[in-house]
Amino acid sequence: MTRILKFIFLFAGLGLLAWAVKTVDTTRVFELLLNMGYGFILVILVYALVNYLDTIAWHYNFKPEQAFRFNSFQLWRIRIIGEAYNVITPLGTMGGEPVKAQLLKDHHGLTFKQGLASLVITRTTLLVGLITFLIPGIILIFQSEIIPEELKYISLTGMVVFTILIFLFFLFQVTGMLGILASWAERVIPRLVGHAFLDQLKTLDGLMSTFYREFPDRTIKSIVYAFVGWVVGLGELYFALHFLGYDPTLTELWIIEASLQLIKVVSFYIPMSLGAQEGGLIVIFIALGLAGDLGLAVSFVRRIKDLIWVSLGLLLGWSLAFKPAKVQPDASEG
Repeated sequence: MTRILKFIFLFAGLGLLAWAVKTVDTTRVFELLLNMGYGFILVILVYALVNYLDTIAWHYNFKPEQAFRFNSFQLWRIRIIGEAYNVITPLGTMGGEPVKAQLLKDHHGLTFKQGLASLVITRTTLLVGLITFLIPGIILIFQSEIIPEELKYISLTGMVVFTILIFLFFLFQVTGMLGILASWAERVIPRLVGHAFLDQLKTLDGLMSTFYREFPDRTIKSIVYAFVGWVVGLGELYFALHFLGYDPTLTELWIIEASLQLIKVVSFYIPMSLGAQEGGLIVIFIALGLAGDLGLAVSFVRRIKDLIWVSLGLLLGWSLAFKPAKVQPDASEG
């Protein structure tokens, strides 16, 4: 059923992509892309810095005794591999998370659940960092005299709903709700008592809730690095627009990026936000009084960048697969 839904959403994305291409001058789009030149290199370098900042944010979501098992480069390599699988697997942005956890287990001695717990926490801190990034964007959107009122309130509604969901997700982890639900299931269905899957859920829940209680400082540092990563990501958009022939203001950059991230949040069910990103950027650029073909060109620049990083991730994964594991998992937790 999940695979069928993915195909349905994929075809919906292709439909949006066809609409996006049809509404602009594609000849002009390709002319703009040809002008990028070495600008592609700068876009990739900025994205590399963003990835490194996100890696540091992830590093802070391990307990200190776990974090010493690997350096930032080793964790970055695992992250790049996992993100590549997030793109190519039918599970969307979650397909690569088990891959990351397994690599941590095989090469750095953590248990699978320890790695998975750090990934759930990191997903949360990255999204909290995104919310802190979106707040100035929404303020700038409402201050704009060009953007239609309808788009302003759609953006505000989207951010409010997103913020509430992430806050509930955070509470779910901090309060140990996953373990509570597992215990409730055992009481309601006695034959589930001692079931391996429920025991694993309890262990995972304990790892997450314990981390939040014992290391709030590391959680906050992770959020800060995540926020900085989103801000630095504006440089990627700036270089793309600059080499496409347009020099944006900081206000325009923040509005465009914040709006695009909201679109990606809403369209998470579409693989790679295919079509949603293209159509969304066209709408955003037109709302700002800019050319729609410029928005589509920016989207294509990002697609090319993503393709390069996915290729790098798969290459790193292939090379790491041939390196034998030299450590044994730490069985002290989970």
